[in-house]
Amino acid sequence: MDFIIIIPATLMIFLLLIGTPVPVALGFAGMAGLYALTGNGAMVVSAKVLFDTLNDFILLAIPLFILMGTVLAKGGVGEKLYRLFDVFLRQIPGGLGIATVLTCAVLAAMCGTSVAVAAMVGSFAINNLLKYGYSFSLAVGICVAGGALGILIPPSVPMIVYSAFVRESAGKLFMAGVIPGIIAVIIFSFYVAWAYLRQPDRKKVEPATWGEKWVALKEGIWAVLIPVGILVPLYAGLATPTEIAALGAMWAFVVSIFIYRTIGLKDIIPILKEALTGTVMVTFIICGAVLFGNAVTQLGLGRAISDFFVASDFSPWVFILATMVIIMILGCFLEGASIMLIMIPVILPTLLSYKLDLIWYAVLMVINIEVGLLTPPVGLNLYAVDGVAKGLGFSSNLSIVIRGSWPFMALYLMLLVVIALFPLLATWIPAHMMR
Repeated sequence: MDFIIIIPATLMIFLLLIGTPVPVALGFAGMAGLYALTGNGAMVVSAKVLFDTLNDFILLAIPLFILMGTVLAKGGVGEKLYRLFDVFLRQIPGGLGIATVLTCAVLAAMCGTSVAVAAMVGSFAINNLLKYGYSFSLAVGICVAGGALGILIPPSVPMIVYSAFVRESAGKLFMAGVIPGIIAVIIFSFYVAWAYLRQPDRKKVEPATWGEKWVALKEGIWAVLIPVGILVPLYAGLATPTEIAALGAMWAFVVSIFIYRTIGLKDIIPILKEALTGTVMVTFIICGAVLFGNAVTQLGLGRAISDFFVASDFSPWVFILATMVIIMILGCFLEGASIMLIMIPVILPTLLSYKLDLIWYAVLMVINIEVGLLTPPVGLNLYAVDGVAKGLGFSSNLSIVIRGSWPFMALYLMLLVVIALFPLLATWIPAHMMR
């Protein structure tokens, strides 16, 4: 039986090493584990597990948030936000870079995905940053790191997945990322201001006129209202995350079609197709991970790991450090959703045995995944911004993007340590939510 326990994990690692797509590797490894346990009944068990998991109401929020992000990208909402922050901050040292970070943060409070935010902001911010003396590496680094906020600041697709598997409140998991997200924005802003003052080619930026500020405010206020409409009902317990996602998608359409008029009726079908493509990709990963997770759970791998740590009388901090290191290593090769879906069924029994706060641990996990988004060789945000820069006509390459991103990766690691040492930063708002 001990040998059977390691079948899914060993097979999954082998398949990933030979280049098998992540959902296929997870699903095949899970099927192999279920076959070793149930024989020919593996197909029946698999079908039931997939149906029960995908029939979860909370997972419906994922396609709706993806749709909202797609509408916002096509509707030019990010550019309106950037202009709003730009006109009010451009005159302070590093103001344009700080405006870029704030734009990423607000877009993160709409989209729930990091790569989309990084690519969207990079498409209109890089040119402007370079115009005012930011080095190319710093400009792309700001976009890469700011985009990673997409999975920390609510709403967050990984938090939805975590909620579905761990059975914690998705609303509380969302709100747990608010204070850490604000801290990240603050430390990024200070670093950007410091880095800009060291730029040899920095240029004096003239303050915007009150007329420019008024025009930007009139246009940008509609975009700012979207995250407000998400966070307030969540905190007050007035709506579930799925209901909020539906309202957010509808509001994004209303703003883009009737207020900004950047989307026409002819654009709706292509937008729906693009959102559907993203949804299918995420769902495919979830299906493979569900089979893998069910197999390792039934075979007792998670329980075996829990027994090892608890019986060995290890401190919970040893377990936390070990899992953070593993997640960081996985982040060099896999994207965030896959990491979370692989790790949750394996480590959940140990988390429960140590009676660790699952909401606090979720925030640690998400910040660690953010580090992975900035880590080669896979680091999706690195590739997204590099691709956008090349599309804008710059002679970009991955090494330049990495050079601009590594200071932000260090800041993310610093944030990880702070949240680990002061759990109240992640748990205070969820503890005071109305429901």
